[in-house]
Amino acid sequence: MLKFSLKSALYQVPGIIFFIFIYRIKIECDLLRKRSHDFIFGRAQGFTNRLLKLLHVEIEVSGMENLINRPAIICQNHTSIMDIPAILNMVKGKSLFCAKVELFRIWVFGKGIEILGMIKVHKDDKKTWKVLSEAAKKIKETELDNEALTPYLVVFPEGTRTKDKDYKMGEFKRGLFSIAVKHNLPIIPIATYGGLDITPKGAWVFSKGTIYEKVLEPLYPEDYEGVGGIKEQSTKLQNDTWKRINDGLSELIKTHGS
Repeated sequence: MLKFSLKSALYQVPGIIFFIFIYRIKIECDLLRKRSHDFIFGRAQGFTNRLLKLLHVEIEVSGMENLINRPAIICQNHTSIMDIPAILNMVKGKSLFCAKVELFRIWVFGKGIEILGMIKVHKDDKKTWKVLSEAAKKIKETELDNEALTPYLVVFPEGTRTKDKDYKMGEFKRGLFSIAVKHNLPIIPIATYGGLDITPKGAWVFSKGTIYEKVLEPLYPEDYEGVGGIKEQSTKLQNDTWKRINDGLSELIKTHGS
């Protein structure tokens, strides 16, 4: 059962709905004025900043020098629904997230995320991987001229949020890493800590606090060319990404854990 607190029911959730409605109107106005997609995407970051202030959530980032300015796949451990605004707040490029098809059917909200270019995730895994592969190909072919925003495909490779109070990570799904190898897209690993303490899975209860984001050294598929075929290369890339994020998470817990 979804849990609510009195504070979230009376103040936070209505505030979130209000901001969604306002920014959806702004996007419609941008479309009428024929604003660029990059400009419209900036609305998502504006919404995120308002949301974080409403919920009294701070984002503390380290390792920004590892956020390479080229199309790439961002992989992060998944702790709470606050992971998405945390990434949008941190990454100044176009962060394209995966979302369940059902979310695109929500009045006002669904059309907004569709305009922003978010990716529909289907119940059929094969269909989902096909959509992800097409998205990866599209961002790879993006021409970064005239100061265009760098596109990033953002994926939580565990496939679901953790319930473990110690932030123990689950296994990664390999399909994503096959896509990275196929399209030669770098992996930018990010470790995050703190989101689970702000919004536990299965609850609309927002506690004020800080989310710690650590951008880790990227991994490049071309470095795995001598490791057998695509399956062997993607498996090695998958394992190395998991280890890098897990090591980064351990550092965050050691530094900021209670």
